[in-house]
Amino acid sequence: MGGRLQGAFCVSIMMAAGAAAAEWRPYENPRFGTYAEVPASFASEPPPENGDGQRFSTPTGGTIAVYGSFDFNGGGLAVYRAFLIETLKGEGWSLTYMPSGAGWFVLSGVRGAEILYHRGEQPLGCGGDLFHHIEFRYPARDKALWAPFVEHGAASLDGPCG
Repeated sequence: MGGRLQGAFCVSIMMAAGAAAAEWRPYENPRFGTYAEVPASFASEPPPENGDGQRFSTPTGGTIAVYGSFDFNGGGLAVYRAFLIETLKGEGWSLTYMPSGAGWFVLSGVRGAEILYHRGEQPLGCGGDLFHHIEFRYPARDKALWAPFVEHGAASLDGPCG
């Protein structure tokens, strides 16, 4: 194997091994209280100035973003979901998986060689205007490697009513 390919292969193997027995660290957004667990080995990127959340990245190009948002259009989770669908389509994403239920939705799809998995939630019984999100973007070639990260991270998403 060439040096570059061998390096990418080694990182992929380490990611797979790390996902199977990953050490997770909690992240809680101080502004919104949005909570999720992220792999301890992922690097924290600088937070945005508005304090909405945090992005975590890997050397292979994948990212996890955990953040909160207000219901800026006042229409509830279903209207926000529709807004996000249109936004993502406008960015060139082909959404192929879009289930939703009481207090949650998932949007997943592809854009070129990249996969997106986005989970949004509003805790049941909340009358507030606060939503919690976790979003994964990663190379399509690493889909199987990312599956445990997506499963664990999305299941850990939580937060207060607001």
